[in-house]
Amino acid sequence: MNIKEDNLLHLNRYKIEPPHPSYIAGFIDGDGCIFIRKIKDGYQSGITLTQCRTNILQVLRYHFGGSITSSKNRNNKTKNKKNQENDYYYKYNKRNQYNLLVRSNEYEILLNYIKESIIIKKIQIDCLYEIYKIVNQPNELEKKENYYTLCLNNNIKTNIIEENLSKINIQYIQGLFDAEGCIFINIEKFSFRLSISQKNHPNILDSIKQFLGFGKVYNYNFIIYNKNDCLKFINLIKNGLIVKYNQACAFERFLTTNDKSIKEEMYKICNEEKHKIEHFTEINKQTEGKEGYLDMIRLRELKQKISKEIIVKQIYKEKSEKMKGNGNHNFGKKLSEETRKKMSTSIRDSKGGVTDDMIIQVRNMIQEEKTNCEIAELLDLPKYTISRIKNGNIICRNEDKLEKKTFTQEEINLSKRKIQIDEILFVIEKCIENVKPSIILTTLIDIRDKNNIKNTLTIDIIKNIKRNIQKNKIPFYPSELSYEKYNDYKERIQSYANEYNKCNEDNL
Repeated sequence: MNIKEDNLLHLNRYKIEPPHPSYIAGFIDGDGCIFIRKIKDGYQSGITLTQCRTNILQVLRYHFGGSITSSKNRNNKTKNKKNQENDYYYKYNKRNQYNLLVRSNEYEILLNYIKESIIIKKIQIDCLYEIYKIVNQPNELEKKENYYTLCLNNNIKTNIIEENLSKINIQYIQGLFDAEGCIFINIEKFSFRLSISQKNHPNILDSIKQFLGFGKVYNYNFIIYNKNDCLKFINLIKNGLIVKYNQACAFERFLTTNDKSIKEEMYKICNEEKHKIEHFTEINKQTEGKEGYLDMIRLRELKQKISKEIIVKQIYKEKSEKMKGNGNHNFGKKLSEETRKKMSTSIRDSKGGVTDDMIIQVRNMIQEEKTNCEIAELLDLPKYTISRIKNGNIICRNEDKLEKKTFTQEEINLSKRKIQIDEILFVIEKCIENVKPSIILTTLIDIRDKNNIKNTLTIDIIKNIKRNIQKNKIPFYPSELSYEKYNDYKERIQSYANEYNKCNEDNL
């Protein structure tokens, strides 16, 4: 079976469900890198896994997203003189290496899946989990710096929290063996051994020995020499392996046969698996190869939407039941508008409800720019009552309700926008000058502070404007500017987008 077919076989094994969380935790503890690093606009975080075979990388990308890239390869090969008669076997100086990188825009599902199973890199995973929550908040620089420093220090020297060693199980050992394990056969002496290396954290090897009840720990290695123990170990872990699955199968056959030729064949398979070079061509896929992850995202969004609809329907149902009263479903249908108005006013007064004075007080406080919560607390009124007064649904006795104006989509969008047109133009100009979004945000916040204007700006608003103009999308409406000024900014944005796209093409 060639490498491509073998990769597909493992991918199909895990199409329905991803590998066990403890397996992935063991693999990341062995071969993963969890990082938080500083960049121009703030901090960048992610998880990387580097392997010479992409089978495990493709399985993880399918379920958890990310992209596979290739490390630089010297591609020097020299033929092993001892095996020069075998065309398939070579000893390579450098095998191709491939990296799976899962960045902060995708790693939430992976973090939630493995965070309770990680042992060695638990502190780094926790840092990643916490910084993900505040990554787009500009006022949390101190927290971000603390998480960055904590992750960096633990990557240099990690101390395992003793209580986490109780999480060791067979699945975790499978993942750690796939990452740091070794199957060794000496064909001349027909000797063999299995081992797991962990130089930085030898105490985890003692815990594995204690969990299994066999094996030895020597010189930063957990080692099994005994044939029966080797078979027992392979039987426990083989079906959960991905990277070393073929080696494990061959090693098991090597131990269970007395046929010398079969032993030699199994030895060749083990060594071929160790040294075979993979030429992986499906690099840096955007959507292909991670269908399971995209399905999970769609399913999560659908669940959130359905949950929201259920909650809204329940609220309206409860309000409707309260308004119906005791069977008076058709009450007031044929009453005149004037009679209904008089009745609603008298009912309101008889229940000790909102008086005209209260309505006027609320309106005055609204003009003073007090929030609904503040008004409700000061006047001891429900917040929905404040909203109804603000919207004109509750009025004074001597007033007539105004007909509600219908708004265009443009007017609705403008009313919800948290950034003013002059601020948008300022952002556009600074982006064209290649000023960092974080600096633009800080400048705008300072301007608002000087003018005693409440800050509603975030780094996401700035970045969205920048992304729009990079795609030649105008982030404001023609009605907001004069005809000449609108066309001037339109041309400037188009020129900036063309230059940006050209730079990207040159870099490819």
